[in-house]
Amino acid sequence: MTRGAILFAFNTEKFNYYEMAEYAAKRINHFLKLPVTIVTDEDSYPKDTEYVWDKVIKITPDKNNTRVWGTWINKGRWQAYEFSPYNETLLLDVDYIVNSSNLLKIFDFYDDFCCHNTIDFLMQPNAEQEKISHYGYNSLWATVVAFKKTNKVKNIFNCMKMVQNNYEFYMNLHSFNTGIYRNDYALTIALSIINGHLTDNRDFIPWNLLHIGNNTQIYKSNKDELDSEFTVTFDNWQRGKIRKEYITINDLDFHVMNKELYVGIIENEK
Repeated sequence: MTRGAILFAFNTEKFNYYEMAEYAAKRINHFLKLPVTIVTDEDSYPKDTEYVWDKVIKITPDKNNTRVWGTWINKGRWQAYEFSPYNETLLLDVDYIVNSSNLLKIFDFYDDFCCHNTIDFLMQPNAEQEKISHYGYNSLWATVVAFKKTNKVKNIFNCMKMVQNNYEFYMNLHSFNTGIYRNDYALTIALSIINGHLTDNRDFIPWNLLHIGNNTQIYKSNKDELDSEFTVTFDNWQRGKIRKEYITINDLDFHVMNKELYVGIIENEK
């Protein structure tokens, strides 16, 4: 039985996603002791890379997705099932920072597929769960996905491909909060279809996906710990005042939503 992680990374005019992937892979090696496969393209893969990947898969990505800051190459995640060389796979976003061995617990309890269905924000507990529309069901998260090579899982990823190819239809059907293609929404719809529009709690990771929001700064302290600073802005009678709160992140994984912050974390380690 082989286990490993797979990352997708395609550079854009604003962000070096390959560098993010390399940073993520080194932490996966350190904390999880797992090999890592990268899916990238010729333009993103550097000729002088020092990191040794378990496998490098180069493809021509779909660049037909944009955000306000530029191109966002996030389509094609459904190919993870086909590309993964492992019997059991962790599919992770490159801006997810592995900082513990906690993800290994997934291999002990899941059947053949699981992802996050609930979230929290560091130093901002009890976060409101995101819905795919104002009247739709809660969004699932493609940030961390674990899967085995089974027929059910193959159908899930094939269904994600179908949703991606017909995204405008599903956007109109569900009145998405955003018209931008998101793997989170594609996964939410695909898993619902495969499960007959029923909820199966066995498909969910039994702890929250932890986000790092815009009001948080992180700087490295040592190999296994990161110090963070959270800025509280008051909107009540103390309007205009701010307060700084600090916490050391240890034995806890998290998703960095702010790409500039993630780049800063990488730079602090150089």
